[in-house]
Amino acid sequence: MWLLEFLFFAMTLLIGWTLFGYLLYLWFAGLFRAKKMLRIPKTNLPRLSVIVPCYNEQEQILAKLDDLRRLVYPRDMLEVIFADGDSTDGTVACLTAAIQPDDACRVIRCPRRGKVHQLNHVLPMLRGEIVVNTDVDARLAPDALQWIAATFAIAPEIWVVGAYCRPADGLAIEQYYWDSQNKGRLLESDAQTASIVIAQCYAFRRELLAAFPEDVVADDVYAAFLANTLGYRTIYSRRATAIETRTPQDISQFVPHKFRKSNAYLRESLRFLYRLPEMSPFCKMMLTTRVVQQLLLPWAIIFWMLIAGVLLTLFRFDVVIFGALFLFVLLLLTNRVFAWMPLPEGARRYSLATILVGYALTMAIMLTTGVSYPFFRQGSSYARVGGQIAPEDKGVLES
Repeated sequence: MWLLEFLFFAMTLLIGWTLFGYLLYLWFAGLFRAKKMLRIPKTNLPRLSVIVPCYNEQEQILAKLDDLRRLVYPRDMLEVIFADGDSTDGTVACLTAAIQPDDACRVIRCPRRGKVHQLNHVLPMLRGEIVVNTDVDARLAPDALQWIAATFAIAPEIWVVGAYCRPADGLAIEQYYWDSQNKGRLLESDAQTASIVIAQCYAFRRELLAAFPEDVVADDVYAAFLANTLGYRTIYSRRATAIETRTPQDISQFVPHKFRKSNAYLRESLRFLYRLPEMSPFCKMMLTTRVVQQLLLPWAIIFWMLIAGVLLTLFRFDVVIFGALFLFVLLLLTNRVFAWMPLPEGARRYSLATILVGYALTMAIMLTTGVSYPFFRQGSSYARVGGQIAPEDKGVLES
């Protein structure tokens, strides 16, 4: 009996911390961190190098070029490089025909396909102090680069800045997923440093890395964890914003899309586990919690329910009720914190069905991610919704 009770309380604490306690701690820690006023610099703006990795993007590439033209930033302090992965459609032809002399744009044909290979090919050619990476399907606010520069100017220890990203209007579960994840990233930034930025638009100081390791799957996750490991900060911005235009339109698109992203995040998280001794106490806690969330949390919920059922058959109602009430109180507190957090685009309300389905799908995806991790491999250009990728970069199951 005592062993069952011990396991039940252990599962309760694990669920309580990874689902709710971690977020509550971040919120509480953020209350005591001094905030600096963010202003767009009038002078001494850093030189920016914007990279747009692309492969067979004929349908979207001109829209991306127009998006970059709308950005407000001194043209003499900006260079834009389209890093093409040897497209087989009209991507390069469309670009070369449309680029004007005052666009400050170059098209570079990369010898290898795959986002990381393309980034590594052009990184040595850059002239900027800050490297900005943005996807073809991202639409940036006109002042996004200005706010990125302003965020770097806050403190020299800020080495990675991610734009606040959200999806274009579409599937309600997708919107709910992004809102929840964005609030977690903002809480991490407010407390100390974020565990991730988003590939739609993020930037890093040129000194951070000369090249990505060739086996990197998620360059955005890798850059954030690398900066955090080296003792620098990663900031998820509220001011620099971007919209992802290719988003899941139904559950059949949502589930595989999130599975691939979940697998990529887990793979990059585990890459840095051996470097825990180098990290600050906060980063150690953050990385450990993120890994436990993906590998253990879904199993903990399953075992919690099974053990609770056994305890109820043994008439230990008091133990089960106490554990359930403990989690319920943490849930209420976390919901209250989330309700207090304003998002740049304003608050959205979701039906109870959307919230429950969103939680259930998230747990199922994380469970599948952990179980399939030893067998599933993907490259740095894992498929995007509505997009095309190089054949050798598709995820595969390994026997």
